[in-house]
Amino acid sequence: MTDYLGVSRRDAGAGLAIGGSALLGAALINLWNFFQRFGAQGFDSASIAEYSRGVNGLFVLGILLAPVIAMLVGTVVWRVMMTDEPAPRLGAVAGFVSALGSLFVFAASISFMFFLSRAAAGALAEAIFEFLFFTVLIFVFGGAITAPVIIPLGALVGYVYERYITDDQR
Repeated sequence: MTDYLGVSRRDAGAGLAIGGSALLGAALINLWNFFQRFGAQGFDSASIAEYSRGVNGLFVLGILLAPVIAMLVGTVVWRVMMTDEPAPRLGAVAGFVSALGSLFVFAASISFMFFLSRAAAGALAEAIFEFLFFTVLIFVFGGAITAPVIIPLGALVGYVYERYITDDQR
């Protein structure tokens, strides 16, 4: 199947590595949100029950969907950007681009859900405007929160992955 798509094992491996870094990033961000919430309230059973009741579906969606999106974006970025020879520094740049691209595609996928609900109501022009507006809004503000975690993590994973391939070819 990979021959049909033109994807090499190196591209798919990079996509898996970037997907793993996205899973780690999503878990770290969700843990940070969890502990920030209880910093002032304390860890009593009432505040944990309140947190469980108020868990936003976006967090669950993020931890499930972000690794899949990152895996696909990472595979495409490695297929387009990388040279035939392993290059750790270029791998760091590709990891950086993969993290930003994953953030944008994730924002667009969330906005697409809003688009579908508005388009089903029959207002196509408003649906397109909402799609563009929410994509930019989620990318900018979600990126401000998550980018300090996912961008360095993506760059590090890209560098280490290419470095591993370089060492493996020696």
